[in-house]
Amino acid sequence: MIRRDAPDGSYLLIAQHDHALLAGQLAAQFGNERFAAPDPREPVLTGVSLHDSGWPLHDDEPTLNSRGRPLDVFEVSRPIALRVWQASADRAEAAEPYAGLLASLHVLALSVFATSQTSFAHEKFDTADMTERFAINKFQHREVERQLALRKRLGLPTDIPLQHGLVPPGAPAGEGDERLRFNFRLLQAMDLISLALCCTNPPAERTQDVYPRPGGVAVRLAMSRAGDDVRVDPWPFGVSAFSVDIPFRRVPGGAYADANALRDAYHHAPIESFAARVLRG
Repeated sequence: MIRRDAPDGSYLLIAQHDHALLAGQLAAQFGNERFAAPDPREPVLTGVSLHDSGWPLHDDEPTLNSRGRPLDVFEVSRPIALRVWQASADRAEAAEPYAGLLASLHVLALSVFATSQTSFAHEKFDTADMTERFAINKFQHREVERQLALRKRLGLPTDIPLQHGLVPPGAPAGEGDERLRFNFRLLQAMDLISLALCCTNPPAERTQDVYPRPGGVAVRLAMSRAGDDVRVDPWPFGVSAFSVDIPFRRVPGGAYADANALRDAYHHAPIESFAARVLRG
């Protein structure tokens, strides 16, 4: 769940799966004279669209943070995160193997971000706690095993050293692994641009590395918000600008007595949407 602060003091609650579907819309526009389009197109778009598909396990019955506010995605605890992350990879894999591999790479990366220092907003887990560390290690091993099984199904090599599921930068990589890196970095970039559109404030000023084409030199896309619009530079899309509609439910601001009070407000709130534009920086 994304908790967006509205000017009137209310909260706009945006479901994580809706944010992921928005990322899929962005990915569908990706590609121009400088940036290659997703390939294989439909499996990649499926993977981007389903990368947070496990989140309804939480968002259908939202919870509160320690201050009594609706729990935001960047505030989730380890038990919630691992549950929805695994479900996201499960559901993407059930839809399409390549999509499942992309989603698994995504949730594995999230677990790494949550246990290390990052320059952008993210969940943070306490690895000094042995219970936390053990649960995270089990999750990561399970995703590595999933990725090896999916690589076999997809005809990708399984006898080469990988770092977080990818051939390390600078190491020799075959065409399939260069394409996988390109597609995964595309997923991460569309994820961040979608978050920049949805969150109260963008969680980062730039994406992580994005490749203009498989095997190319990495660049980073700058993101800036003006009102509800987001500007992106360099421009990776095939149209000069486009609009998106972002669904949400509006609930009263402030602290809630308990999760049931929030859920009652959430389920009684109509689904609305606001329009935003993605513009050339």
